[in-house]
Amino acid sequence: MVEEKKKILVIDDEESVREIYRHEFLNNGFSVSSAKDGEEGLLKAGEDAPDLILLDIMLPKMSGIDVLKSLKQNPLTKKIPTLLLTNLGEETIIKEGFELGADGYLLKVSYTPIQVVEEVKKFLQGSE
Repeated sequence: MVEEKKKILVIDDEESVREIYRHEFLNNGFSVSSAKDGEEGLLKAGEDAPDLILLDIMLPKMSGIDVLKSLKQNPLTKKIPTLLLTNLGEETIIKEGFELGADGYLLKVSYTPIQVVEEVKKFLQGSE
């Protein structure tokens, strides 16, 4: 029996960032989709039913915080683990993210893409 690939949704406005993470996740056996803004990210989360979402906070059209609020209020997406992946390290934003239901917080500057993949693997193993 073939094990189904875990699906990751990367929501980030920088194409280069989306491509780097897409490449790393594909190389590690994941299925990946991406979105360039908050609105597209919400749509894809509902359509693709990913196993985990990596969400930037600074996004066009709709902030990552607003995306997180919407994800956690929607019965179809509220149980999808969501990790904030951002360069914003302000304590108030981190606290708000966790209060709204974020499952984790990774500072882009503190993690290489390979380390982010490893964190996602650990997180998914721990949530099974």
